[in-house]
Order: sequence, then structure tokens, then C-alpha cells
Amino acid sequence: MKKIVSLLIITIMMISCTTAEIPLAGQVPITRNITYTQDIQPIIFNNCLTCHSSVNPRNGLILETFIQVKNSAQNGTLIARMNDAANPMPQSGLLTADKRALIDKWRTDGYLE
Repeated sequence: MKKIVSLLIITIMMISCTTAEIPLAGQVPITRNITYTQDIQPIIFNNCLTCHSSVNPRNGLILETFIQVKNSAQNGTLIARMNDAANPMPQSGLLTADKRALIDKWRTDGYLE
């Protein structure tokens, strides 16, 4: 019985972790500072603006500027949705692991512009 409880606790802990907290096998750690303009803006423009531009923003979320993206990352569900395999953003599927790692590092670095 103790083994089952221990296994259950470990499983719950593993499920509750995000991809930002679990290094992906074979992924090289990012050692430089990640900035919005250089690294994040191209990801957002190429993957998010189809649904989140000011023309017809899905769920009222606009991701056209640094401030809008930073606000959604800090106060909204942007990063959680980008890491959620069951309900991903973009809806076509999870971003690649390297793009998600850049976004997670951007958060760790303090959302640099």
C-alpha cells in the first residue's frame, strides 16, 4: 500500500510540473538573455497573430506589441497554454520544444524587451 501511495504522489508531482521545469532530453541549455524583440516577437508573429491580432482577436486577446504579450505572459494564460498539450496555443498543436524553451527562458530572464 505504501508503494502505491508513493507512486501516486510521484506521478501527481510529475504531472503538475510544466515543461519549463523539466529539461528536455538532448536540449542544449540557453545561456544568453532572451529578449522579446530578438527572440519572442518572431514566434508570436508567426504562430499567434492569425487568431490574436487587432483585426479579429479570438477571446479578445491581442498579441501585437511587447506590452500585450508581456502582460498576457505575466498575468494571463499565455505561457500555460503554450505548454498545454491538451489545450494548446496555437490550436494547431504545441510549439516546438526549442520555441517553448525560449519563451520559458524569456520569463526566467524577466520579460526583457
